[in-house]
Amino acid sequence: MDTVHKERNENATNKGLNKTNTLEEFYAGSGILLTGATGFVGKGLLEKLLRMCPRITAIFILLRPKTDETIEQRFKKLIDDPIFDDIKSKHPSALSRVYPMKGDVNLPDLGLSREDRNLLVEKVNIVFHAAATVRFNEPLHVAVNVNTKGTARVIDLWNELKHPISFVHVSTAFSNANLHEIGEKIYTTSLKPSEVIDMCDKFDKTSINEIEKKILKTYPNTYTFSKNLAEQIVASKCKDMPVAIVRPSIIGASLEEPCPGWIENISALTGMALLVSKGCVTVILGSKDARLDVVPVDFVVDAIICTAWHITLHRDREVKVYNCTSNAYPFKFGPMLDVMVKCSIETPLNDTLWYPSCSIVANRYIYNILSVIPRALPAVVIDIFLRLRGSKPIMMKLFKSGNKLISSLAFFTKRDWTFQRDNCSDLASKVKMLHDSDMVKLDLRDMNWEKYVAIYLMGVRKFILKQEFQPTARQRLSRLYWIDQILKMFGIMIVLWIIYRIVY
Repeated sequence: MDTVHKERNENATNKGLNKTNTLEEFYAGSGILLTGATGFVGKGLLEKLLRMCPRITAIFILLRPKTDETIEQRFKKLIDDPIFDDIKSKHPSALSRVYPMKGDVNLPDLGLSREDRNLLVEKVNIVFHAAATVRFNEPLHVAVNVNTKGTARVIDLWNELKHPISFVHVSTAFSNANLHEIGEKIYTTSLKPSEVIDMCDKFDKTSINEIEKKILKTYPNTYTFSKNLAEQIVASKCKDMPVAIVRPSIIGASLEEPCPGWIENISALTGMALLVSKGCVTVILGSKDARLDVVPVDFVVDAIICTAWHITLHRDREVKVYNCTSNAYPFKFGPMLDVMVKCSIETPLNDTLWYPSCSIVANRYIYNILSVIPRALPAVVIDIFLRLRGSKPIMMKLFKSGNKLISSLAFFTKRDWTFQRDNCSDLASKVKMLHDSDMVKLDLRDMNWEKYVAIYLMGVRKFILKQEFQPTARQRLSRLYWIDQILKMFGIMIVLWIIYRIVY
């Protein structure tokens, strides 16, 4: 670690730093701390920094210890991901600049040893805080400990750095989902972050649950609320500093980098896309005209990398906020779902469970009826057939998990938000002046959303299901089509018979 450039450390706050002509030059000689490196955004950020900025001296990543895995094993598992294959072949020495450290944002002082903390204080210049729990249904005290207190712990470390350059906190565009129009500023809550933290630390489980119920009358889930609290902490602790908050909306599969369709986990939109493709849902609760704000992960990564540079140019008194959204160039939910169904039929999955078709309804009661009748009966029949074959029944389990996911997303698929993007627009215009501006993409105006949905579903097949397309998938889909038609006819006959019996 003695190779960290002394010159950069001594001149980190020098005005000459802001006169760099490339992003690569800005990052040259820097020591970086990245939290959340094993997450979707964190992993994409690590890969892009290694590929784009070969003169970065060191990237320290915090890895949470597990009972069945050492830090070394977790690090090996991380870099064995196929997205690092290109780096290994073209820049084999790049990964030697990544230093895993035993740490955990859940723990006091980030769970760091005194020796490791001192090393970070001495060598780190730029901090990217991307660690978070993104589960919507996380208990309040868990979400607050990870997302809110975890952020405070990272800021405490940032304030100790001897040669700081910039700090970027990754939040969410829905941290203020209770509002219709969201500016690039910090919004306060009726409960102060310190009050919520104290209650989660001192109150019993029953009392915390009661507080959570009251909070969820205003906020859609504990995730968005805890991220709002984290933003307030960043704002209060980092005045007059080169600190920024990047708020991505729904983060989707990559458009181009590190490869088209790259996706890491099944959650939110990815889970919905998978259920639609497999034919597990026929109706979704939402509004056809809702602007579903989706941003490819590579756009988010590029925005984060550029933001660290941008805030050294604009040292404001207040923390700078960037709404990283597609709101200005939206793709409505109805057309997006139609494209999902179309692509699922044109290039079916190998293990499609039912013929894909899906509609959108805004009324929850109608949704409950339409989501149960067309799928519950076939699911029961298929599960009985699977049991008779000695196989494990899965259809009712998928049916229930699908309904649970759709219900959790309803808040976002039924509403519209308007996000102000002045800071993001300024960022994009300033980046265009750099000599290596072609290395990043910050503009979604020329986005072909239909093409993106096709790439997204291809990524779900490749990275989530680990499938290669097989010609037999079309034969399977054809059989499912006729089964679906027969069952629909059978259902219509039953309804007509019931009407006949009632009338006569």
